[in-house]
Amino acid sequence: MNRLKVIARAGAFSFCTSLALLSLSSQVHAITDLEQALQAQSDGNLKAAATHFQTAAQTGSSEAQYQLGMLYAQGTGVKENLENAKTLVQQAASQGHVLATEWLSAHVVSVTPSVEEEEEDPEDDC
Repeated sequence: MNRLKVIARAGAFSFCTSLALLSLSSQVHAITDLEQALQAQSDGNLKAAATHFQTAAQTGSSEAQYQLGMLYAQGTGVKENLENAKTLVQQAASQGHVLATEWLSAHVVSVTPSVEEEEEDPEDDC
Protein backbone atom coordinates (compact mmCIF):
# COMPACT_ATOMS: atom_id res chain seq x y z
CA MET A 1 0.00 0.00 0.00
CA ASN A 2 2.85 2.36 0.82
CA ARG A 3 4.42 1.71 -2.55
CA LEU A 4 1.18 2.76 -4.27
CA LYS A 5 1.15 6.02 -2.32
CA VAL A 6 4.76 6.71 -3.23
CA ILE A 7 4.09 5.98 -6.91
CA ALA A 8 0.97 8.14 -6.89
CA ARG A 9 2.84 11.03 -5.23
CA ALA A 10 5.73 10.69 -7.66
CA GLY A 11 3.30 10.73 -10.57
CA ALA A 12 1.56 13.84 -9.25
CA PHE A 13 4.91 15.50 -8.61
CA SER A 14 6.11 14.58 -12.08
CA PHE A 15 2.93 15.94 -13.65
CA CYS A 16 3.18 19.20 -11.70
CA THR A 17 6.85 19.52 -12.54
CA SER A 18 6.10 18.95 -16.21
CA LEU A 19 3.46 21.67 -16.17
CA ALA A 20 5.81 24.09 -14.46
CA LEU A 21 8.59 23.39 -16.94
CA LEU A 22 6.21 23.78 -19.87
CA SER A 23 5.06 27.14 -18.52
CA LEU A 24 8.63 28.24 -17.92
CA SER A 25 9.74 27.17 -21.39
CA SER A 26 7.08 29.36 -23.03
CA GLN A 27 8.26 32.32 -20.94
CA VAL A 28 11.86 31.65 -21.91
CA HIS A 29 10.75 31.47 -25.54
CA ALA A 30 9.12 34.91 -25.20
CA ILE A 31 12.30 36.36 -23.71
CA THR A 32 14.34 34.87 -26.52
CA ASP A 33 12.04 36.34 -29.17
CA LEU A 34 12.12 39.72 -27.44
CA GLU A 35 15.91 39.65 -27.27
CA GLN A 36 16.14 38.64 -30.93
CA ALA A 37 13.72 41.41 -31.87
CA LEU A 38 15.69 44.05 -29.97
CA GLN A 39 18.93 42.82 -31.56
CA ALA A 40 17.41 42.88 -35.06
CA GLN A 41 16.04 46.36 -34.37
CA SER A 42 19.44 47.62 -33.26
CA ASP A 43 20.99 46.05 -36.38
CA GLY A 44 18.48 47.92 -38.55
CA ASN A 45 16.67 44.75 -39.67
CA LEU A 46 13.19 46.02 -38.88
CA LYS A 47 11.28 43.31 -40.74
CA ALA A 48 12.96 40.62 -38.65
CA ALA A 49 12.42 42.73 -35.54
CA ALA A 50 8.71 42.97 -36.31
CA THR A 51 8.47 39.20 -36.76
CA HIS A 52 10.15 38.50 -33.41
CA PHE A 53 8.18 41.24 -31.64
CA GLN A 54 4.98 39.69 -33.00
CA THR A 55 5.84 36.28 -31.57
CA ALA A 56 6.79 37.73 -28.18
CA ALA A 57 3.73 40.01 -28.15
CA GLN A 58 1.44 37.04 -28.70
CA THR A 59 2.85 35.42 -25.57
CA GLY A 60 2.03 38.54 -23.55
CA SER A 61 5.29 40.50 -23.50
CA SER A 62 4.31 44.12 -22.82
CA GLU A 63 7.66 45.37 -24.16
CA ALA A 64 7.13 43.48 -27.42
CA GLN A 65 3.57 44.79 -27.69
CA TYR A 66 4.81 48.35 -27.20
CA GLN A 67 7.74 48.01 -29.61
CA LEU A 68 5.61 46.37 -32.31
CA GLY A 69 2.99 49.07 -31.81
CA MET A 70 5.65 51.71 -32.41
CA LEU A 71 6.74 49.98 -35.61
CA TYR A 72 3.13 50.04 -36.83
CA ALA A 73 2.73 53.69 -35.80
CA GLN A 74 5.84 54.70 -37.72
CA GLY A 75 5.45 52.28 -40.61
CA THR A 76 8.95 50.91 -40.12
CA GLY A 77 9.48 47.23 -40.87
CA VAL A 78 5.72 46.85 -41.33
CA LYS A 79 3.04 48.71 -43.21
CA GLU A 80 1.84 51.72 -41.21
CA ASN A 81 -1.38 50.86 -39.38
CA LEU A 82 -2.47 53.15 -36.57
CA GLU A 83 -5.30 50.85 -35.48
CA ASN A 84 -2.86 47.97 -34.95
CA ALA A 85 -0.48 50.38 -33.23
CA LYS A 86 -3.12 51.59 -30.79
CA THR A 87 -4.35 48.06 -30.05
CA LEU A 88 -0.86 46.79 -29.29
CA VAL A 89 0.10 49.83 -27.23
CA GLN A 90 -3.16 49.55 -25.26
CA GLN A 91 -2.34 45.92 -24.50
CA ALA A 92 1.08 46.97 -23.22
CA ALA A 93 -0.38 49.85 -21.20
CA SER A 94 -2.94 47.54 -19.60
CA GLN A 95 0.02 45.58 -18.20
CA GLY A 96 1.54 48.73 -16.72
CA HIS A 97 4.04 49.58 -19.46
CA VAL A 98 4.87 53.23 -18.68
CA LEU A 99 5.96 54.32 -22.17
CA ALA A 100 2.85 52.76 -23.67
CA THR A 101 0.67 54.69 -21.25
CA GLU A 102 2.51 57.92 -22.09
CA TRP A 103 2.18 57.30 -25.82
CA LEU A 104 -1.56 56.70 -25.50
CA SER A 105 -1.97 59.86 -23.45
CA ALA A 106 -0.10 61.91 -26.03
CA HIS A 107 -2.13 60.53 -28.90
CA VAL A 108 -5.48 60.96 -27.21
CA VAL A 109 -4.59 64.62 -26.57
CA SER A 110 -3.43 65.18 -30.16
CA VAL A 111 -6.70 63.82 -31.56
CA THR A 112 -8.96 66.16 -29.57
CA PRO A 113 -9.49 69.62 -31.11
CA SER A 114 -7.68 72.50 -29.49
CA VAL A 115 -9.52 75.45 -27.94
CA GLU A 116 -8.31 77.67 -30.79
CA GLU A 117 -9.83 75.34 -33.40
CA GLU A 118 -13.17 75.44 -31.57
CA GLU A 119 -13.15 79.26 -31.40
CA GLU A 120 -12.40 79.69 -35.12
CA ASP A 121 -15.95 78.84 -36.23
CA PRO A 122 -18.50 80.05 -33.67
CA GLU A 123 -21.41 79.37 -36.07
CA ASP A 124 -20.90 75.62 -35.60
CA ASP A 125 -22.46 75.95 -32.15
CA CYS A 126 -25.76 77.29 -33.49
